[in-house]
Amino acid sequence: MSATIDIRAYVVGFGDCILLSLPEGTKKKRHVLIDFGRAPNDAVSLERFPAIAEDIHERCNGHLDLIVVTHEHLDHLEGFYRERAIFDTMTVDQVWMSLPSDPNYYRDYPKAKPAKKLREAIGAFAAHAAAKGIAFHPAFQSLIENNLSNKDRIDYLRKLGKKKPMYLSRGSSVASWSSSIKIRVLAPEKDMSVYYGKSAQAHALAASFAASFTVAPGLGDDGFQWDFKSVPRAKSDELGGFSATDFDRLRRAIREDGVAAARFIDKAQNNTSLCLLIEVAGKRLLLPGDAELESWEQIRKHCKADLAKPVDFLKVAHHGSHNGTPTDALDDLLPVARAKKAKILVSTKKNVYGTKNPVPDESLMTDLKRRCTELVTTDGAVGTYVDLSL
Repeated sequence: MSATIDIRAYVVGFGDCILLSLPEGTKKKRHVLIDFGRAPNDAVSLERFPAIAEDIHERCNGHLDLIVVTHEHLDHLEGFYRERAIFDTMTVDQVWMSLPSDPNYYRDYPKAKPAKKLREAIGAFAAHAAAKGIAFHPAFQSLIENNLSNKDRIDYLRKLGKKKPMYLSRGSSVASWSSSIKIRVLAPEKDMSVYYGKSAQAHALAASFAASFTVAPGLGDDGFQWDFKSVPRAKSDELGGFSATDFDRLRRAIREDGVAAARFIDKAQNNTSLCLLIEVAGKRLLLPGDAELESWEQIRKHCKADLAKPVDFLKVAHHGSHNGTPTDALDDLLPVARAKKAKILVSTKKNVYGTKNPVPDESLMTDLKRRCTELVTTDGAVGTYVDLSL
């Protein structure tokens, strides 16, 4: 058996789906599937899902040694549930998830509750708006769905493995998984409030948004100022059951609290991403999920030795966004002098989220290209997947 490391990145649009085939000694390979999802406003990508699931089944001969779900965003997990007819026929030894996916997480880490309260409030707000027939801007709607529509998916994944799922955080012991494949968990921190605890914004958002939409759904403060285009002004006969006054209050509340709250939740979830450093066959692979700069700050604080050495493979965080990679860390991880020995993967799709800070970030991509011998992106790829080998 070859000691080659095979990396297959599936073309899921704006999302992640990566199959690692890792050599264990010289006799076999272990198959690790990291994420399977796509952004809610990237509907065309759904057409590829059945072929992707079938290829995963064929590639690993119906047996996955491990499924890793980095965090609870649809662009990282929707495919497992959507293609469960195929996954139900497979043997999955175990599922790893980020610690905040533990059903008892908020009981054990009460400081993280502002994120939970916000999530519940946004869910109530979204349901109320939907019932009233209010249509949001597609990007805002996608932001909400990506963060909320996942309970069924997570419940399914919890039951998918033969062994009980493991909920991991920095320093979790996973040594028993393999004797020859070393995996270190660099993130997330156990208490996710470390990523936002210093800011009063989290608590203010939780209080104001929850008050607006949990207690009295759809109503905001009369003092809010309005300048948000996602919900256009409507004539009196187009309000879907709202009074004109309540409709204006809804629009003001979205502008003042809704967008900020949704973005806060999105960032909080990204920073719960599992970040794995895999050492196998003499190579170092770094896969940080959607970690944003707040998570990287903690990784660099607590895992200095792990980041001080170059990596042979990097899965670029957060689809190549401007806030997903600390560029000043690249000189250690991907030194230019070692470019011929490094390969990089960016799972992304252009023009899915926003224009203010487009993803992927062009300046980051330019910098990455000079640090590797091969940069592979799923954006614009022809076919179901792209392959890399080390």
